[in-house]
Amino acid sequence: MLPLLGLRERLHSEFDVAFIANPDRSRADIPSHEQVRGAWNVVNAELWKGFETMSWNNWAQRHSAVSEEDFAKDASRNRFAGLLSRTNHLSYHLGQAVLALKSDRA
Repeated sequence: MLPLLGLRERLHSEFDVAFIANPDRSRADIPSHEQVRGAWNVVNAELWKGFETMSWNNWAQRHSAVSEEDFAKDASRNRFAGLLSRTNHLSYHLGQAVLALKSDRA
């Protein structure tokens, strides 16, 4: 999210091996819950710092995953839309986690 919104470079690339570069459950040495939670808190703090400095005009600018040419064709591919899309995606996974907990109890 940080580079997508143009706030700063990406943090915590050390998690790529465990969570991006390899299939789920293919590695025994995944980061601990505490490590992931700590990184999550650091990234969220950086996001909030960035949000506090952004004007309405900043939110309407293109995000880094869309080219200038594509943004000229569709200005709705802006930073605010990117944030909403990622937030919606996260809520989807939260719902999955809740359902998984309920199915474990059945």
